[in-house]
Amino acid sequence: MSNVSSSTLKDFDFVQVNWQIASLEIMQIREKVFIIEQRFDKETLIDKDDPNSFHILVKDKSGKSVACGRLNQMGRIGRIAVLIGQRGAGIGTMLLSKLIRIAEKSKINTLTLNTETDLTHFYDQQKFHVDGPVFMKQGVPFQRMRMSLG
Repeated sequence: MSNVSSSTLKDFDFVQVNWQIASLEIMQIREKVFIIEQRFDKETLIDKDDPNSFHILVKDKSGKSVACGRLNQMGRIGRIAVLIGQRGAGIGTMLLSKLIRIAEKSKINTLTLNTETDLTHFYDQQKFHVDGPVFMKQGVPFQRMRMSLG
């Protein structure tokens, strides 16, 4: 596990990438976080929205990909994944901020996402609000959240 206490956000590059070019790197991060660590089904690796979504890939100083996230054309944020050794450095917050900025520039007025219920506090801090009842996905309680822009 990396020592994130010595890392700052300036040690990372947040790059908007094209799915066709960066899909392998993105899927490697998703596999480590969603399949190996969280034990979700392989369906979480890729879906029909990936080719047409906005993607952010986060790289450390050595050029290693350590996090990713996406925003689809309808304003749904998803597939945010930060490798376990890099958590706690603010990468998730900055990644979400970058996706929100893309939405603003793209004139997307409403953002939605689904999060595990134990992470709703993180999204509350980013001005997302609970939107609907808790639901189960692969045995894990999830919450839909929404943010209005503008």
